[in-house]
Amino acid sequence: MGVINNFIREVRNFSKANWWVYIIYCLLLVSILFIEKDKLASVFFITTLHFVADMFIMMMFSAYARGKNSQGTYYQVISMLVFMSLKIYTGLIDHSWHYLAADPVYILAAIKNYRVDVKKSDLSFVNYKSMTVFSIIIFGILLCFKFWGHVSLLNSASQWIQTIGIFSFAIALSVTGNERVRSRIAIAALIAMVGGSAWETANTFVSGHIIGLALSYFLLPLTVLVFYIKNWTSTPRHPKKTYSLSQPLVAEA
Repeated sequence: MGVINNFIREVRNFSKANWWVYIIYCLLLVSILFIEKDKLASVFFITTLHFVADMFIMMMFSAYARGKNSQGTYYQVISMLVFMSLKIYTGLIDHSWHYLAADPVYILAAIKNYRVDVKKSDLSFVNYKSMTVFSIIIFGILLCFKFWGHVSLLNSASQWIQTIGIFSFAIALSVTGNERVRSRIAIAALIAMVGGSAWETANTFVSGHIIGLALSYFLLPLTVLVFYIKNWTSTPRHPKKTYSLSQPLVAEA
């Protein structure tokens, strides 16, 4: 019952602070009725589960604020698993596999937090420097597939920008000891993620092949971007505990 009560509380808090998201969401659903009616159920399923995963991220924040770091880490892992399932589902039905590209980085971030908060032992090699190198390697592999393997997971400029934002947000999760630096990277990452996802959503609407995950990666990370900007001036430089998101509202905002 504690998990259910925490979930309901976070939904109420989110709805109070981000009521405008529901208006935009309803308008987009109405548009889908006229553009690709058969996709409405899939979009609703994906965005709903994405929302559930985001609530677990908020529950993670609340647990950390109460000093229940172990509980918060479990919420992070649950959120990560839901996001991964959505990405695999999107890859299977829409052939959009690029959303999975940054998951190795997110998984390492989740493992690090689990080790720190549950096992009380650090995973020092997981940091923003090593994760930046790791991300560059993954991008290099994607480029090799595109130019030499003639297989591309990223088929448009919007997808590249979107994916750069997703990777950058994963790198932000690896920053420890300086929440202000972490916030700067996260804000830049979210701008790219939201902008690229908005562009990708527009492309899918124009083409008549709507992808639910593109829509949710636009709307929900937008709420996190607003949150970061609002709290920018009050972010502590060296907090005792650095929080982490499993995916952008993830998000992975």
